[in-house]
Amino acid sequence: MTDTSRGHGGLAGPPWSVDVLADLHAGVLDPQVAAELWPQANADPEARAVLDALDATQAELSNFSAAPAPPMPADVAARIDAALANEAAQRAGATPRHAPVASLAEARHRRQRRLAGWGGGILATAAAAVAVTLAVGPTNTTVGNGVAAPTTQQDGAPDDTGPMALSRESLGKQYSAAMGAKDYGPLDNPRKLATCLQANGVDPGTDAIGVREVTLDGKQGVLIILPGGKAIGQFRLLVVSPECGPGNPGMMADTSVGG
Repeated sequence: MTDTSRGHGGLAGPPWSVDVLADLHAGVLDPQVAAELWPQANADPEARAVLDALDATQAELSNFSAAPAPPMPADVAARIDAALANEAAQRAGATPRHAPVASLAEARHRRQRRLAGWGGGILATAAAAVAVTLAVGPTNTTVGNGVAAPTTQQDGAPDDTGPMALSRESLGKQYSAAMGAKDYGPLDNPRKLATCLQANGVDPGTDAIGVREVTLDGKQGVLIILPGGKAIGQFRLLVVSPECGPGNPGMMADTSVGG
């Protein structure tokens, strides 16, 4: 992805280029750099708009990948069948009397393989169409390419198929994989998150830097990453149980890192 309409391509900002924000969103930046950049980007309206657009586009692409291939229109299938039957008849008339004749069933099987490729092409085209509609913030600058795809998953990176597995010993090393995530898990929504924060003595209006469903030493919970203080790169890592709410802090772990 290349963008020259905002920022200068470096890590100092705001503003930041779309390239930098896409790399941050994809999780390919150095964990320490990402930990320092996330709270700054979340506090900048233009950067937040780009990150929200990337979230929306990623969700759209996920929907396309899970959608079944659409059926071939009946008229198209009929024309292909007719063409294959005609081809088989012509080959049968042109070969010697005892030569093998092309099988219509086999020809139809080839048509079915072409059908699968045809449906896959539609999905690829639709995914590309969604990607090119990404708009960058209030400037209405359109990103010409798709979202930067995450590279090889780092240890502790979010797993779309289930909670992120953590231990008390690894919590301070793996937390960066949840930076920027909004996976409320059993807390379900921002309102329940706010009541959980209040139960733990945290201002319910505090913006969480990341929320991720986890297991801590095998027990289900939610990791909430909060600003840790005035120092850049300092964070509070709060892990709570699924029952966290009014009158029940459900605290499983509470530690500070960085700074």
